[in-house]
Amino acid sequence: MNGCNEILEHENETTAPAGSVGARRLGMERVWLVDDNDRFRSLLVELLNEEGFDCEREFENPDEALAALARETPPDIILLDIQMGEYNGLDAVRPLKAAAKETHVLMLTTFAPREARERAFREGASDFLLKSWTLEEIAAHMRQAMEFGTVAGLMTTVLNGGMSVVEEAVVPKTTPVVAAPVVARRLTIAERWTSYLRGLMKFSPS
Repeated sequence: MNGCNEILEHENETTAPAGSVGARRLGMERVWLVDDNDRFRSLLVELLNEEGFDCEREFENPDEALAALARETPPDIILLDIQMGEYNGLDAVRPLKAAAKETHVLMLTTFAPREARERAFREGASDFLLKSWTLEEIAAHMRQAMEFGTVAGLMTTVLNGGMSVVEEAVVPKTTPVVAAPVVARRLTIAERWTSYLRGLMKFSPS
């Protein structure tokens, strides 16, 4: 009898619906990406899937994501750009959270002005990420949001001595930099993106 119970428990964990607690236990957080650059979306989806996420949906603007939320099971995480043509991602945070209360909305953008970060957190975003970060940094913040929710970004600020990781990334260093041995590292999202574009140009007709 115990053997049957173990089998049933195993089936419940491996066949749990997407977005359920069982699915999260397996480390497959479901992610939606909202960004107006289709090539960037395709690249980031590929990279995050390699990192162990399930990037199942991508959208060109917030309206498309909101329409999908009305029909589909909300994801665990929504990565949301800010500048999307006529759309401002900051305007979409509150509507997205209203439609999917348990979903963590993380801003993923190129620029990080203080007022944008402050507004993002006021509207309900869990964190504020930069596209220039490494994939490991972005993935770590996504998992941190899953664990700590809307306080994830504030926790990062506290752990960095009152300065957010975003501020640390954009504030010029005023102290001398000591030369360090060169170590191998993975390319940042920005570097992968540049490499991707160069590859497209190489094989495109002149």
